[in-house]
Amino acid sequence: MKNSLRATSLFVKELEPQPRERSLKDMLSILDGGSLLPQIRSQVDSCLYRLAAAESTVHGTTLEEVHFHEVGGLDTLVDLAGTFAGLDYLGVERVYASPLPLGRGTMKTAHGIIPIPAPAALELLQGIPTYGIPHDVELVTPTGAALVTTLATCFGPPPKARWNKTGYGAGRQDMPWPNILRAWLGEVDGSKAKTVKEGSYDEDQVVVLESQLDDNNPEFLPHLRSRLEEAGALDLFFTPIVMKKGRPGIMITTISPQEHMDTLLRILFQETTTIGVRWYRMGRFKLLRDQQEVKTPYGEVRVKIGYTNNHHGGRIIYNLAPEYEDCARAAREKGVSIKEVYRATLRAIDE
Repeated sequence: MKNSLRATSLFVKELEPQPRERSLKDMLSILDGGSLLPQIRSQVDSCLYRLAAAESTVHGTTLEEVHFHEVGGLDTLVDLAGTFAGLDYLGVERVYASPLPLGRGTMKTAHGIIPIPAPAALELLQGIPTYGIPHDVELVTPTGAALVTTLATCFGPPPKARWNKTGYGAGRQDMPWPNILRAWLGEVDGSKAKTVKEGSYDEDQVVVLESQLDDNNPEFLPHLRSRLEEAGALDLFFTPIVMKKGRPGIMITTISPQEHMDTLLRILFQETTTIGVRWYRMGRFKLLRDQQEVKTPYGEVRVKIGYTNNHHGGRIIYNLAPEYEDCARAAREKGVSIKEVYRATLRAIDE
């Protein structure tokens, strides 16, 4: 009971003694040995990397040096996996959150006495609406901040919806107000229809890194591109811009999986004159992909297929593209233009 309101408490009890701390690599190894569904595992990984990145920023360390302390990181894994598994089980398609309350004061941690809110929590809450309360208590933990900022698409009043169920989760401390987390489950406009049909597209999240420069030698940019691509960047581009005092400059935009962010940041700081890099997460919808080989007068050429699924599980093909490397190889070997190989491949596809 929390101030006369009934709520559910959940305690994590280890089945065997746990280490005092675990690294990010240790946490991922535990997940590798588990049986989470792929879509849940992907979400847990993304959230875990965001949490580790925030900790590495505030403590001035690398991702590899970050350690999780709560029951050796066990609490963190249960919080993340349990939340994403629960949302998947309930079929939740979108999460809304209220502005977040922030307490004040200090608390004792494995790193010593630190201020409230925890620095890692504030790092994760950049750009998120919050409000302060005059009480010395931690209300938003780093793990909670990572979860809500990963999940919520909007922070503000509840959306127009038909509310079906309400759940109450109990916090451990007793406070002058009910220390609970309240979740509402409902349907927007009473409809369960998805905005995007599940399985129609491939979906993931990436990290976008941006940096603006007006004093970098442009001759060095091809070398920077090579290093970033070798380090795992999915895509990158240079955009001419006009900066302060009318100076011509360039914006470097790098798109990357979350796990490569630390390495790419090091390269950007090492190879450019930038003193700061902005980053944000971005969702992507991608056509499902396949590959087939077709026979042409110049040999076999791979063809990339971009498609989606219809309601009956059949394919709707949107894009067919000959593989550039195969076309270039065939053109060199047969002594013809790459345009001719490309046209021959398109004819073979039609046939």
